[in-house]
Amino acid sequence: MMQIIFCFIFSTSLFSTEIKPQSGSYEYQNIPEYKAILSLLKSYGEFALKNKEEKPQLSRGQQKIEEIKAKNKQILAQKTLHEKKSREETPFLSEQDQLKIQVKNAYKEWQKEIKEQRQIWAKEQALFLGKIKIYQSNTFEIPVDKEVIKEVPLPDNLPAVLIINQAFSSEIKDQLDRPTCAAFAGIKALEILLAQNNSITDLSEQYFYWASKPLCQTSPCLEIGSWVKPALKFSMIQLKQDIPSEKYCPYQKRLEGNETQVPLTHDCKRGQVQIKKFSEIKTMSEVIEKLKENTPVIIATKLSENFYKNNGLVFLGELQTGSVSKDHHAKGHALLAIGMMELPIKLKEKEGSYCLVVANSWGKGWGAGGYACLSEKWLLHYRLPSSFISVDNIKFSR
Repeated sequence: MMQIIFCFIFSTSLFSTEIKPQSGSYEYQNIPEYKAILSLLKSYGEFALKNKEEKPQLSRGQQKIEEIKAKNKQILAQKTLHEKKSREETPFLSEQDQLKIQVKNAYKEWQKEIKEQRQIWAKEQALFLGKIKIYQSNTFEIPVDKEVIKEVPLPDNLPAVLIINQAFSSEIKDQLDRPTCAAFAGIKALEILLAQNNSITDLSEQYFYWASKPLCQTSPCLEIGSWVKPALKFSMIQLKQDIPSEKYCPYQKRLEGNETQVPLTHDCKRGQVQIKKFSEIKTMSEVIEKLKENTPVIIATKLSENFYKNNGLVFLGELQTGSVSKDHHAKGHALLAIGMMELPIKLKEKEGSYCLVVANSWGKGWGAGGYACLSEKWLLHYRLPSSFISVDNIKFSR
């Protein structure tokens, strides 16, 4: 009997891996969603960079511009025959004018790529706008532990751009007509951690929502919404991996009168992931420190009217006196923070030093392909007075 138990423990540990946030050479600069947000920020003017070396990470178009500049310097230094031939072919343009034309063309190409991508998202946006009242009606009073949050000064070494490793690797999903935003944010955080450790896995929001509602796990209930903390605690006390993949426990449309859709199917018990450790994050400064560690942060906020319809940026200054009520449909919503970006000089007085890049669960028609950057002052105004959550350690079986 002891031998059988030993073999079971050995085989379980053999195929299970403990996973923590990992850094990596993640090339987010060419990802359309990031480029779209950066392009919008650049439209407001220059950034207050601390020095010449510290600047926002370059997109593919910008990289081409820098490459052009570097090649031009080499040409000027080497005085090759190829340069002489170029000057003969364009005798009326100086080397400086030729460089300006090349840079301008590169910027045009970059903007063209962004425009084409937005045209693709436009179809998704039309679908989103047609369902906007559904999303508004599915905000709810998030059951968090309210506390007095005292914000602290931001760190001195605030980066110009900070995007966590594999931030955009997990697909943007749609919670549809269910109040399951916290479950989607929690699952996306886990999927990013797995991607950082070379495992692209689609996990089950269906199960996570069920796990996050302890009073609704054995019998149907009507109470809508949840927060991530109960689900994380539930997973930690299980004897083995409990969170299954989407394949075995797929997300379903709303079932009236049965929020958690109990009883769950037998396949929903085929777990792959277990929570080992999570942290409670109180201040925005701590959020940024977690992002520096390549750890996504689950945040909870109220919502403003301009949150629903945005092109990738959400600002507090857009909500002027006389506009639609600031707190219309503003019960509560959960998002996943995956990075931050410095704001241009022109915006800093009204919007703060940075904006937080977040992933939503309303499909790709919201924001820029499902992502947006929320300004510091918007966040300070609308954040819930409670701790945010980061998942720091999980166990995974393939």
